[in-house]
Amino acid sequence: MKKIFVPKIAPADNSMAEIEKVFSTLKGEPVACCNWPAEFPYTPAVNVKLFHDNERLYIKFDVTEKDILAKVAEDQGKTWTDPCVEFFVSPHGNMDYYNFECTCTGKLLLAWHPANEPKEAAPMSVIDSVVRHPSLGTECFPLREGENSWSVIEIVPASALFRSGVDSWEGKKMSANFYKCGDELPTPHFISWAPIEWKEPSFHRPEFFGTLEFE
Repeated sequence: MKKIFVPKIAPADNSMAEIEKVFSTLKGEPVACCNWPAEFPYTPAVNVKLFHDNERLYIKFDVTEKDILAKVAEDQGKTWTDPCVEFFVSPHGNMDYYNFECTCTGKLLLAWHPANEPKEAAPMSVIDSVVRHPSLGTECFPLREGENSWSVIEIVPASALFRSGVDSWEGKKMSANFYKCGDELPTPHFISWAPIEWKEPSFHRPEFFGTLEFE
């Protein structure tokens, strides 16, 4: 099973310069599993880095891909249709999990998925608590052909795990996966950090999550 150790690091302040400084010291993890190569062979270059300061988890995705556009204008929209990076996490390592799906313009989809029960969309107060810094800005844009590089930083408070009673990230062991997709881009793709052994594209497979160990 794949594993990431998430170090505990407190930025000197909350500025993006200080947060970026911390990320510059960390080694990234490639999100590179092409699980359905016969139908969806395209694999953009994706890298994810993580650290936490006890209360907040800092995630940075760096992406290089071809032919992008951004249509999703609001949080809790169809994020997966745009260039989208995703963090799915099970706080207790079981079949209950959250999906954090963030577009290249910082639009977020978040829900709680309890096993064998209907999902529950996050309240907007929880959505608003997740800070997002997309390098491409926050406005929609038409097709940009050719190679494009972009990044997004997400700052996730432990309270965003709104149905799990988690008050900090420190010392926790959770199961998770990271994804990159773009269902309605010129070249659709579905790649993951931990491999998914399933017959068709599906990211909602907690049985294939890897492990996060938080310092």
